Amino acid sequence: MSVGRVEERTYYSQALKRTQPFSVYLPELNRNEQLPLLILLHGRGGSHRDWFEQTRAIRYLAGYYLCVVCPQGDDGWYTDAFDGSGAYETDLIACLIPHLQATLPIAPPGKAWAIEGLSMGGYGAIKLALRHYKLFGTAVSHSGAFDITQSTHPHPVFGDLQTCRRFRRQHNVYALAEEALCRYPYERAALWIDCGLQDELLASTRRFHNHLHFIGYGHEYKEEPGYHTWPYWDRAFRAALPWVAQRVGAKSVGGRFK
Repeated sequence: MSVGRVEERTYYSQALKRTQPFSVYLPELNRNEQLPLLILLHGRGGSHRDWFEQTRAIRYLAGYYLCVVCPQGDDGWYTDAFDGSGAYETDLIACLIPHLQATLPIAPPGKAWAIEGLSMGGYGAIKLALRHYKLFGTAVSHSGAFDITQSTHPHPVFGDLQTCRRFRRQHNVYALAEEALCRYPYERAALWIDCGLQDELLASTRRFHNHLHFIGYGHEYKEEPGYHTWPYWDRAFRAALPWVAQRVGAKSVGGRFK
């Protein structure tokens, strides 16, 4: 099993008007080939370093030819804020992704691209895959904060429940999943959703899972023992990785990990 390397890089974000950092994992390649891409999103209060510093993701990824990119999302919910104070969706879609395509050996978007995240990033992964279905064929959420757009309290990104109702609906994963069913099946991202049994977001995760089941949006769903903490997310990432790798067509290097 050959372990790849993690690098910290930067790009200039026209959306945020500043230089943004990101972390990237690249496997060791013996030949020139395009790699499937996994964009891995951090949670609220986190950073682009979290996944590689807080979990054994590098060890797990050593079994696959897969490029993994972790953006810096701050607390922006991977969304362009209602009042223009932050443009984190545009940053990722229109600034980071073109930079990745220009600088990394990655496959074209669509089936070979996946997006995954935890908590705020779990919401972001599902939301972005539903809104940008031509980019991402697969999305994974661990402990996703799916009810954020339905909060009755004013929010710095999503605004007030009443005055920003239309804006909130545009970023509501329940509504976006319904809209996705109006498209052809090949224009819908495959979804994986999981949550820990002791997680405070379990109830909201179950609500979204039940909604998907009710409207007929097929998806993978898992509940396992665990809290809203890194030990759970480490195990959840490991559990979802073979499914993601198969979906995006990531070749195995024949390695096994325990």
